[in-house]
Amino acid sequence: MAPPKVYRDPQRDRILWTGIVIAVLVLAAIVLATLSLNRTIQGAGSFTGKIIAKEFTPAPAQEITVGAGGLQSTRIDGEYLLKVETPDGDRVFKVWVDRRVYEEYKVGDSYYVIPTP
Repeated sequence: MAPPKVYRDPQRDRILWTGIVIAVLVLAAIVLATLSLNRTIQGAGSFTGKIIAKEFTPAPAQEITVGAGGLQSTRIDGEYLLKVETPDGDRVFKVWVDRRVYEEYKVGDSYYVIPTP
């Protein structure tokens, strides 16, 4: 009995290696993009500073929001502000926060700040 005939594509090795090279290039592009984004974020001026003061400015208001669920009303007591000093002590940033965050932190605590442009 004769052995079965097996067809082997002459392009098989070239297609396989081309696929591997493309996969490695795509993976390298993803790694480089991630590292570049990380460098950009670190250079954006964000820092962890110390809270030097907390301020609350009463300004009672009623906020009405129109959305998918219809009209929603929210009572706002006022503005909650944290003053955060940079680690080198050169600048003080004013950070407006939610009431929950305002009550969570005390003067002297560390707070992570991402300055707005």
